[in-house]
Amino acid sequence: MNIQPDLIPGIYNYCDAWCERCLFTNRCRSFQIQHETGLTSRPNAGDDLVQQLTEALNLTRKYVENLTRVQNLTDTDGPTNEQALALEEKAVRRIDNQGQVVSKLASNYLRTTGLWLDEEKGLLEQAGQQQIRDVELGIRTQEEAMPVLHALKDAWEMIRWYRTLIPVKTQSALRALAEPTNDPQLTNYHLGKAKLVLVSIDRSLLAWQTIIQFFPEKTDDLLDLMALLSRLRRELETLLPDARAFQRPGLD
Repeated sequence: MNIQPDLIPGIYNYCDAWCERCLFTNRCRSFQIQHETGLTSRPNAGDDLVQQLTEALNLTRKYVENLTRVQNLTDTDGPTNEQALALEEKAVRRIDNQGQVVSKLASNYLRTTGLWLDEEKGLLEQAGQQQIRDVELGIRTQEEAMPVLHALKDAWEMIRWYRTLIPVKTQSALRALAEPTNDPQLTNYHLGKAKLVLVSIDRSLLAWQTIIQFFPEKTDDLLDLMALLSRLRRELETLLPDARAFQRPGLD
């Protein structure tokens, strides 16, 4: 008898929606829904990410609404109207300054990487042709060439996947400032989104380093792009200093 393992509560709230690389799909309710409705075998990676983000959003929206409703019913010792207004104004000021910087950096990264990927869309094919020539000339063996191609393909896929996710989840994380709360569950929810962004940035930077390793002539352009991404990480860690230490269920 095939016994299904226990689901990990809320794991889909903090994941990168890259189900084909996930080790916990059999413990994720979001994946179960997608599998049941045939949404786990879409051919286009970009469409797949958008669809999975949408599915996760549908699941988490109700989660957040329920938490907010419970807080409103039980928080009898909450701030007065004047205190709440002051907190809201303070949050708006923070978003107008630090948060807006973070949001703009994330959007700029999406735009810049889109331009670069379009300009370099033949890069993987170029790398493949080079490896074939090297093998034919005896410069390297096929066994030596394949890891190079796999590393480049993996880096390329990571860059494409996370460039879309980073700005989307950054906006979600910034809600911690727009909607301040005393509810630890809601606080953790937003910190988890910020942690996801930080992890996505970490992986993206490693992927860019891989591209530079095999295409050093691209270094100048990519260093500027990596500097943008590094600044986004630094600003987000400053804005939400507890995010890096947050432990996502099943993922950290």
